[in-house]
Amino acid sequence: MSSICFFDRWPTMTKLKTCLFTILAVFCTSLVKSQNDIVNDTSGNEKVFKIFQFPKNQIPRIDGKSDDWEMIPSSYVYGNEMLKDTEDGFGSPIDDTSDLDVSIRVGWVKGLNRLYFLYEATDDFWDFGRFSNKGYLNDIFEIVVDGDLSGGPFIFNPIYNKDDLKWDSKTNSYLENHFTFSGVHAQNYHIYTPPVNNAWVLIWGNQHWIGDFPQSNYAYDYNFDHGDGGKLVLEFWVTPYDYAPFEGPQKAIESELIQGNSLGLSWSILDFDGGEREGHFNLSHDTRMVKDASYLRKFKLMPIESELMDLIKAEWSFEVIDMEKKRVSFRDESQGEILKWEWDFGDGNYSNKQHPVHQFTEKGVHKVVTLKVEGPAGKSKRTRYWEVMIR
Repeated sequence: MSSICFFDRWPTMTKLKTCLFTILAVFCTSLVKSQNDIVNDTSGNEKVFKIFQFPKNQIPRIDGKSDDWEMIPSSYVYGNEMLKDTEDGFGSPIDDTSDLDVSIRVGWVKGLNRLYFLYEATDDFWDFGRFSNKGYLNDIFEIVVDGDLSGGPFIFNPIYNKDDLKWDSKTNSYLENHFTFSGVHAQNYHIYTPPVNNAWVLIWGNQHWIGDFPQSNYAYDYNFDHGDGGKLVLEFWVTPYDYAPFEGPQKAIESELIQGNSLGLSWSILDFDGGEREGHFNLSHDTRMVKDASYLRKFKLMPIESELMDLIKAEWSFEVIDMEKKRVSFRDESQGEILKWEWDFGDGNYSNKQHPVHQFTEKGVHKVVTLKVEGPAGKSKRTRYWEVMIR
């Protein structure tokens, strides 16, 4: 908690007040989440939602083109059949694809805390020529990301009176809520399709900076005017945050994306055809997802698909776990079916364990450490030069 609240050597009274609000918010969020766990049926347990892992040498270019995504199997593609409208009477699924037809894919890259999206949509009326200071009256693709599955409300803090949090309010409660709570532990991206006045996104929260590079990046491809029909391609990535304060990325805590872990994610599509909203289609089947992370779907960060992996490739990492005793932990991260490991620590010692811990006898830079692996597909070696250092 100290890393979040006490930014400086000693907080000012304003920061102390902010800390108290944060603590109360976390408590209330946990309480609401536990209640929602009982009554909410939109947690996604009925289906495994998957996030595709791109190989590191095939990271998508953010250029508005979809060719980088053609490697993704159909099981990762989410379309009209997954959406439901619970506000405007369309129900589920969207049967009339001539009115709106969408395809959404989500990806990630191991080692990068980024979520990649490809949104492809064909609409009979693209609405982006009407201005609204609230950011509506335009076609919108809205996503919500809860990187650590914290759940609970993330726009309106339940400790405040709802009447004090109405739109355009100037009350102290509204301002405190906005600056200390809104969008802090989960983030809402209100994405214009296509851009309006060169704005690609409205961030529903106090952290407008998450919509700027290098926290996110985007590109569109379309060829239509306001009121026309046609196809739009939107390609982008965002950085999820466990803690995203008003002060900016230097005070933020990124959500660490780890293979096999899950995060909260959902999206909704607001369809306008020149008048009032035509539909509010969403993956959670409950529009409370836009402000309460308990209504998001659970998405799993998947491993690389086997057909995209090398049949055999040696790889490993290491960590000095005790500098004084010169103990180093080595971890095998090889690809393919491995039946045999041989570690050469470069000091005359060897190991056949998959994940050995080795104690060096001398300090200094251990210039060459090599892992050799064998399997049905053959052999492979991975050497690290001048990386294992003992002082």
